[in-house]
Amino acid sequence: MATPTPVATYGRDAKIAEAIRQKLLPDIDVVHICLDLPSASTELPALCAGDLSALPSSGLGSNAGRPQPERRVPVAVFFGGGIPEAEMERVQRLVGDKGGDDAVKVRFLRITREEVLAAGAAGPDPEVIARLYRSKVAGL
Repeated sequence: MATPTPVATYGRDAKIAEAIRQKLLPDIDVVHICLDLPSASTELPALCAGDLSALPSSGLGSNAGRPQPERRVPVAVFFGGGIPEAEMERVQRLVGDKGGDDAVKVRFLRITREEVLAAGAAGPDPEVIARLYRSKVAGL
């Protein structure tokens, strides 16, 4: 079996984030979940730059249960549809500022509420959101 693609997420709802994480397995591993701007602004730039010392303050994501040597650096950050554009841009800028010449190029992906509705969901459906993210990751 291939190694799952490690990603991080920034969304507002822990229950939905965890459900999406489960739906993305086994090919996509959500290693770190942030639930607010302060944690996303500090944790994601450090993690994406390769600092594996910090656990997710949310307690969610597969890195939360791994010893430090086994934690993984995400290659993409997924943003929830409820995250304002300004917050998304801030996190992108902060992550980009931490990346050095040898840093992994982190991709940023977002599923909008409109995309979820167009896919047939009446609200934030983890199954639909996972399917949409999986199709976006396949296009990278």
